[in-house]
Amino acid sequence: MAPCPAHYGTATLQIKHIVKNTIMKKAILSLLMLCCAIVMMAQPQSAPDGFKMPETNPQYKDLNYAGDSLEAHRLDIYLPATGHEKYKVVMVIYGSAWFANNMKAMGYLSIGKPLVDAGFAVVSINHRSSGDAKFPAQINDVKAAIRYIRAHAEDYHLDTSFIGITGYSSGGHLSSLAGVTNHMKTHTVGKTTVDIEGNVGHYTDYSSEVDAVVDWFGPVDMATMERCETVKDAKSPEAALIGGAPADMPDMISLTSPYSYVTPNIPRFLVIHGNSDSVVPYCQSERFAAALKKNGRLEKFITVEGGEHGPVTFNENTFNEMVTFFQQEAKAKQTLANQEGQPSLWNIRGQQYPKVLADHRVVFRVKAPTAKHVQIDLGRKYDMYKDRDGIWTCVTDPQSEGFHYYFLVIDGVRVADPQSESFYGCSMMTSGVEIPYDDIKAPRFAQRDVARGDVHRKRYFSKVDNKWKTMYIYTPAAYDTNPKATFPVLYLQHGGGEDERGWSNQGLTDIILDNLIADGKAVPMVVVMMDGNTSDFTAEWTQEGIPFVEKNFRVKKGMKYRALAGLSMGGIHTLNALVSSPDLVSYAGVFSSGWFKERVPWASFIDTEACYKTLKEKVAIYNKNLKKLWLSMGGEEDIAYENCKAMRARFDEMGLKYDYYEYPGGHTWPVWRESIYQFAQLIFK
Repeated sequence: MAPCPAHYGTATLQIKHIVKNTIMKKAILSLLMLCCAIVMMAQPQSAPDGFKMPETNPQYKDLNYAGDSLEAHRLDIYLPATGHEKYKVVMVIYGSAWFANNMKAMGYLSIGKPLVDAGFAVVSINHRSSGDAKFPAQINDVKAAIRYIRAHAEDYHLDTSFIGITGYSSGGHLSSLAGVTNHMKTHTVGKTTVDIEGNVGHYTDYSSEVDAVVDWFGPVDMATMERCETVKDAKSPEAALIGGAPADMPDMISLTSPYSYVTPNIPRFLVIHGNSDSVVPYCQSERFAAALKKNGRLEKFITVEGGEHGPVTFNENTFNEMVTFFQQEAKAKQTLANQEGQPSLWNIRGQQYPKVLADHRVVFRVKAPTAKHVQIDLGRKYDMYKDRDGIWTCVTDPQSEGFHYYFLVIDGVRVADPQSESFYGCSMMTSGVEIPYDDIKAPRFAQRDVARGDVHRKRYFSKVDNKWKTMYIYTPAAYDTNPKATFPVLYLQHGGGEDERGWSNQGLTDIILDNLIADGKAVPMVVVMMDGNTSDFTAEWTQEGIPFVEKNFRVKKGMKYRALAGLSMGGIHTLNALVSSPDLVSYAGVFSSGWFKERVPWASFIDTEACYKTLKEKVAIYNKNLKKLWLSMGGEEDIAYENCKAMRARFDEMGLKYDYYEYPGGHTWPVWRESIYQFAQLIFK
């Protein structure tokens, strides 16, 4: 949206106030020129004939961030004249109702200079107009520009450990959208999905996240742009942006609206709007600020009395508020990395990093002086930033309690962190970080002064796979103190990309069982953890696992004393074994798993419909034999959620009895630790 007082096509700006401050004079002058620049809607991509953009003197001019020849993909970089080695960054985006693709100079003149004067590097960008391409091209460009400056930080004296973003009108919209979609690749509303991140440029492996946002009177809720009630008509800038009448495209309207993306996990915002704005309704910022405040992400909502769409709203006080906010957020992020914390449980002796902070953020540091690009991959990638000594640092978002895999990514190569213990997961050796549990959950998963069992490592030759293999076997404390006693046995399977070590190392199974048994919540049992990476798990389990365990350990025999459970791939192994061998176990646990809704190439050997047919035909037998069929899921964010949901519907349809449990956390070890903690209390009773 261009900062014009009445409507998008207005070329005349009525200035009703005498401005004495030099900065204000420049801002108002820039607004005058901007209004002229967009006067002709028939030629929205560029300035009208005879209009010349004002001259500015960036240190780096017309850098193409997309690797193409488009003027829309150029940016300028302005540096303070202080001679420092590096400067923290604020990106500036002009307003034009998304109609212009070459107004980066106007963005700088309007709101960029106070930031440079305050010591920030200002990156002012062009982006494709709605005439060049429809949404989400504009946000794709913004994110590409952010990735570009991260990739070239050393070249342009940029300290990208902090990147703020600001813009006015439609630039406020794009700045806000960049903030609320941090870490988001795609987003779906209804039946419409848009690619938010995009693949513009050559640096798609870099992060496009921003650390703080200042929104100057941006249109943030497209559904209420008309009198704060409804959408604009088919001739509006919003219609040009999405390529159709807003009333006919409600899903796309929602997808373009920053208001619909607000969560507690976005950066902090400063929102500024004049209450006499006749272009973007003031209620836009009221609604946006309320949503931000509700989610704890609003620093301040500044209402400028009598402020119009630029005039009066742009003033010395609001410029100072913007500068102070960015300074505050930059300092807070720097302070965060230096906060006191505790080394992760899995750090190699004496290593202080990774360091877990009180709010469950994690600070990572690694020395790699010759590396060009270092990241932490913790389910999502975090760019790290190098200091003069070649030490790279990053601070993550708050992490959920429990164990998480991570990798170092050094110049594109994923490696384990030498400061951490290594774990087999993701089909390779990885590193792990442990986030402390709260006081309620800590006793479940911490070593306590209770009777301790043992974990035995046993080798055996598998005729099924024709090779030597290993299984891990937990025996409770009573196994040694009462040498004549026999025990029920739980066969517990790992997930894909893991092996027989997973439940013992990452899962803390022995600690969980020791604590449950000591508290009288679980029956003393043997737990067998086999390697599920086999050509036929059911055969491996029935022909090798069960016979070996019953020959070498004092376990009770028969289905009454036998249970089978597994996570993810191990859950599918459990389901398949139940179908083919309904008389082998009385208890079954399926964690974060479920037969696939549709066949997938790498699991084409599973005939899901045949499994359902067998269950339906023998449902009375399964209901009789299974004392407990227990399903768990890590909430809707679990990648197996939809498969499990579909499977439960089929179970309900055929009358197969089961219990269902959800624990938020997705497809992760914290969910699976909680699952074995709950399941172990239900079996053999």
